[in-house]
Amino acid sequence: MMKYWNKKVAVVTGAAHGIGAQIAEDLAKAGLIVIGFEPTEEKVDEILINLNKLGKIEGQLIPCKCDISKDQELKHAFEGIVKVYGGIDVLINNAAIGKEGFICTGNLNDFKNIIDTNIYGLIACTHFGIESMMKKNGFGQIININSICGHYMPPFAEPKINLYITSKRVMTVLNTLLKNEFKSLNRKIKVTSVSPGIVRTGIFKTAGIEFLDEDFFNKNPHLTPKDVSNVVLMILAAPRGIQVNEVIFHALHEIY
Repeated sequence: MMKYWNKKVAVVTGAAHGIGAQIAEDLAKAGLIVIGFEPTEEKVDEILINLNKLGKIEGQLIPCKCDISKDQELKHAFEGIVKVYGGIDVLINNAAIGKEGFICTGNLNDFKNIIDTNIYGLIACTHFGIESMMKKNGFGQIININSICGHYMPPFAEPKINLYITSKRVMTVLNTLLKNEFKSLNRKIKVTSVSPGIVRTGIFKTAGIEFLDEDFFNKNPHLTPKDVSNVVLMILAAPRGIQVNEVIFHALHEIY
């Protein structure tokens, strides 16, 4: 079924590193035209570096400077995609940021940044993405890169990434609401929430979460960005008449 997506257009947010970079790479290798959103020129340059490492691929990987927390940048980016490609077929909502801190004692500026990207940016990008899908035949797929935190609290010794966890719970609810909206409006768009366990990425270091360090990953079972990307490819390969609502998965014997 992956042949169906050949030359189809996908937007991947947070495409410069980690899970997003792996998904963007694998989709491009599978023959899709992938537009990778990142908010800064530096991150766009990272996508270009990744592209140069890929060599010859079946599809394309195109970097796009777009901060999903800013309406005008989203509007401009999706208008450009419609002008060139007619719209999108796949949206991978991957972009997210985190910061260690209790809600009652943490930094409000950090919290605002998380909300702007993980909640408002998610909703705004999805809104523009759906509009773009409807410019074509409206037959598309949205995949939200969620987390086990979107469903239950892992037994961390010190759960101090609480607003990040809150934002993932929002993604879980959004996924269900979108599915119901598409059914109500009779739109041919599928939406899936992908919720991995602990993934070895740089987000924990960026967020200042010290206990999830290299020593932790060296000693404990964990997932990789490639594992998450393989699940995304599995969802896209499902027959068009199958709706995969939610995929929750862990590394074998993962303690969380």
